[in-house]
Amino acid sequence: MNAPRAAAPERPRFDRPARAPEGPRGAERRRQAEPQARPRAAERDRAVRQQRTEQRRNVERRRNAEKATQRERSPAAERSEQLRNTERLRNDERARAAERERVTREGKRAEERRREAQQPREREATDRPKDVGRVAERRNEMRLARERLEPNERQKLRQAFDFRRARVANARFSHRAGHRIPRNVRLFAIPAGVISFFPYYRDYRYFIVEDEICIVDPRTYEIVDVIDQDFYRGGSKQEVAGLSLTNDQIALVRDSIPRDFPQADLRLRVALGAELPRDMELYEFPGLLLDRIPKLRDHRFLVAEDQIVVVDPRDRSIALIIDRV
Repeated sequence: MNAPRAAAPERPRFDRPARAPEGPRGAERRRQAEPQARPRAAERDRAVRQQRTEQRRNVERRRNAEKATQRERSPAAERSEQLRNTERLRNDERARAAERERVTREGKRAEERRREAQQPREREATDRPKDVGRVAERRNEMRLARERLEPNERQKLRQAFDFRRARVANARFSHRAGHRIPRNVRLFAIPAGVISFFPYYRDYRYFIVEDEICIVDPRTYEIVDVIDQDFYRGGSKQEVAGLSLTNDQIALVRDSIPRDFPQADLRLRVALGAELPRDMELYEFPGLLLDRIPKLRDHRFLVAEDQIVVVDPRDRSIALIIDRV
């Protein structure tokens, strides 16, 4: 005997709103409207589909147009890029050319400054008389003429110079005869009272350091004569430059003499024109230097007080003094 089935649980029921009963007229209107509503709905769907199709076509046309434009623009863009690259290269070349021009301009300015700095030395070389023998002869005449001056004439010579106006204070350079002085040193014209009875100074200028009168060649700024107190008192001879060398030649002499060359024991004042003792050993200049400066073949030298003393071996007189600085 079969057991009775359990009753299924009762599901909740949701009540739907009851549709209002249609009357005869409503049902009739609905039947009449249904055939007309179907074509309109189909037409709307067809219009929507056509609109969407047209939109897709428009999007496709724009994409195709953009692609075509890109294809058309690619050569133009490439040409534009080439033009830009060419312009950049030109600008770089202009910049490099400007830099080269600047460097060249600075080099020319540096060369001009170097030439300007060398002009005094070049003037010294060009202004120096070619006939060196004539120059030495003239200076020797000047030395002999001064030695013949009487004591009163020597005093007159001294009094004719303007010690107050031409004095150089704190001179930081050598002012011995044969040395060149800086070109910023102010030189003064030889007084007319000196030239009137001693015309050998006519072409020179002078300045005064302490109580020493330095006679200077204004073309080369070389001291050709130094007159000290001993000259006025009739004592030792004044200094007279007896050998002329250019700055380059003086530098060659300095370089040719070793720094450790033995120094002579001189017991006299190292001055131009001074005579060395007969027992003082003199040395010949190196052969390479004589090839560069032939005029030194007739001279000898020694080193004393850190100076290179150039000597005329015929009378053993000092012809030139070169500082080793």
